[in-house]
Amino acid sequence: MKARAWLERARTPRPVPSPEARACLSDPDSRLALGKRGGYLQGYNIQIVCARRQFLLAIEAHDNHSDRTALVPMVKKTQHNHQAAGLPGTIQLWLADSGYASADAFKALADLPLLVSVTSEAHQAGFPAKRQQAPAGQQEMAARLTAPTGRTQYRQRSALVEPGFAQLFQRFGRHLNYRGRQAVDTEIKLLGTVHNLNKLIRHASKRRS
Repeated sequence: MKARAWLERARTPRPVPSPEARACLSDPDSRLALGKRGGYLQGYNIQIVCARRQFLLAIEAHDNHSDRTALVPMVKKTQHNHQAAGLPGTIQLWLADSGYASADAFKALADLPLLVSVTSEAHQAGFPAKRQQAPAGQQEMAARLTAPTGRTQYRQRSALVEPGFAQLFQRFGRHLNYRGRQAVDTEIKLLGTVHNLNKLIRHASKRRS
């Protein structure tokens, strides 16, 4: 009887919410995510791509609390911005931490010079760590990171993007003022533009002095 009931529900699904379902009435577009210091946060997964000196090449609100599905769209958005800005040449190296590791993403971006940690940041930096083996489908990326050139190149990652987040948080805080995906997207892009303008103004003043 139970199997027959499950089969009937599969054949004629009804849009009935689960008793455990939760929704944020003030901002249905936001998501519930684990906080870095414990507990949960209702908000958005903000993604950035940084060049040298934390100049932002892209800033986006990702629709998933996990970073794993963000790698491909962020690369595509960065390439679009790079071309739209008329910047010369191509991006020489892409770096991402282990949260972005995905065999599907590696396959989709196989033509790019990409280095993504597939174990853990501690292990990649040469320290003892629990996760030292690459998951299935990620051995090729692990081999790139094991090579001396790969190790040297990957060490640049934390100095590029982590200060970028820190500078944004220090200047603008961790709370957004607007609700809804479109308004949040506009707000974070405005903050990213202010961040970049501040970088350019400081760079110009140093060159004049």
